[in-house]
Amino acid sequence: MSEASTQIWRVGAIMNEPLPEVLRFCAWYIALGADEVVICFDNPDDPALELLKDHPRLRCIPCTPEFWSRVGLTAGDAFVTRQNAAMTWVYQQYDDGWLLNVDADEYLFLENGGLVDLLADVPDRVQSIRVVTAERLVVQQAEEITYFRRPMGYEDRKSVYGADVELFGPRRAGLVGHPQGKSVVRCGVPGLSLRQHWPRAVKGHDLHELLLDHRDGAHLLHMIGADYDVWRSKLDWRCASRGFTAGLTARVQAALAAPEPDAALRSLFARLHCATSELLDRLDSHGALLRLQLNVDALVQEYFGISPGALPKAPIDPDT
Repeated sequence: MSEASTQIWRVGAIMNEPLPEVLRFCAWYIALGADEVVICFDNPDDPALELLKDHPRLRCIPCTPEFWSRVGLTAGDAFVTRQNAAMTWVYQQYDDGWLLNVDADEYLFLENGGLVDLLADVPDRVQSIRVVTAERLVVQQAEEITYFRRPMGYEDRKSVYGADVELFGPRRAGLVGHPQGKSVVRCGVPGLSLRQHWPRAVKGHDLHELLLDHRDGAHLLHMIGADYDVWRSKLDWRCASRGFTAGLTARVQAALAAPEPDAALRSLFARLHCATSELLDRLDSHGALLRLQLNVDALVQEYFGISPGALPKAPIDPDT
């Protein structure tokens, strides 16, 4: 296998998102240099398919009943099961290069160079590179900075969150979503299957993983709380699929059952995903704050000639 072929990389995701979110994802990874962006559309009639199907760097796959039959499932199976099967199928289509397996709201960010530069220095024995999460914070300030929090140890998150620390669970390292990050997986490894955070090797075989975090200038930017409406539309699914901790799931379900659920949910959203200047200062003092200058919508305009803000937010199927 040539050196050039080992540095080919693709990104894969299964999604059922509003068109603005699909375009942001595609534009981000095109700009990052992906040789191919592979999207399995969980809704086989997704309107994004018609718009994107002829783009030279996008591969759009409608998840029809025939597609699910091909991977041994049906459209009625649990989403996580379908996600893993779909991404494993995508992975198996390629004999060379690498596949980054992410969700629609996850953007790989490297402070120095591109992914090709990183892959050029990866030892041959490494089969997977996992990049740790940084989680989006909503800050109501008129400046061109996007803020993220990084995983924290227990004492740090107690100091940062105070009485709200219980919202962030014992195993989420001070985040709402996953702290583990996501993986770039070497293609062509026999028997490898993909899971949400890392691949799984055949029983009896070791998986050699390289773990990268902020000390390496590598971040998986998780936009889980970037938009209240998108967050709100996914609550039922996240509660049912262990997307939240048990304690937070109970709080979300109580808010959904409240007489004025949106008022209760907006209050909870603010505690989970919004940051005051004081909270930013505390995160910064504990080395858990990331500041970036990002303009993803400008990338959408550049690559697709569309302003995401002008597009309607279509409803999202709560099953996805």
